[in-house]
Amino acid sequence: MVNGNGIDESFNDRLRQAESAEREVQRLEPLAAEAPQLRLQKAKAQKEEERKQAKDESLYKAKNAVQTASDKQNRVPDLLGQAARTVIELYTLLKEIDSSRRQAMEALAVADRVDYDIELEEGEEHERSLDRDTRGLAYALAARHGDTKVKQMLEELDPEFTMLRGCNLDEPLYRDVANFVVRHAVPQEAPPQALMTKTPEPVPSVPVPPFPDQPSNGTNEAAGPDGASGENGAGGPNI
Repeated sequence: MVNGNGIDESFNDRLRQAESAEREVQRLEPLAAEAPQLRLQKAKAQKEEERKQAKDESLYKAKNAVQTASDKQNRVPDLLGQAARTVIELYTLLKEIDSSRRQAMEALAVADRVDYDIELEEGEEHERSLDRDTRGLAYALAARHGDTKVKQMLEELDPEFTMLRGCNLDEPLYRDVANFVVRHAVPQEAPPQALMTKTPEPVPSVPVPPFPDQPSNGTNEAAGPDGASGENGAGGPNI
């Protein structure tokens, strides 16, 4: 029904609803204004909780890792003692090998000197039979003897010898340990790189023990190292 002012009941109902909604909006507006701040506080609380959880888990893992490391470290003294004893054993063995090789060198040097003396005597006898001068023969023969010949003889007895023959040198750690011990046990040996190959390392020179000069037969004596003739000339140079 329309009243005298041209307003029906439905309009009044709608107005009342609108005014009621307006009052409700006004009532809820302060609470709605708090929503952004509340969301921010919630996000902050969640982030703090996540951080605390991550920290607690990290500390737990760290404590376990530290304890594991401590437990394993307790084995270090015994293992280090074993390693040291093994290194000492290897060091001693290499020293013994080097000593034996040196003894072999000394023995071969004696054998080489004997060969030299025999060749010299036979050569002088041959030269004298042809009425030739024997001076300089000792030096000519010496070129085939001495350190080079002794090293060759040693190589023939044990071809391709190296201190680390048969060792596993593919692993860097094995190679480092081996070279460390070799450098300390036999520092006069070839550089570590050469010890890794199958090529024989240079053998240290061993002086040939002096021999007593041998008297020669005949008046034409061999010249000594200074070029002069004499009774002791047949002994040749000390190679």
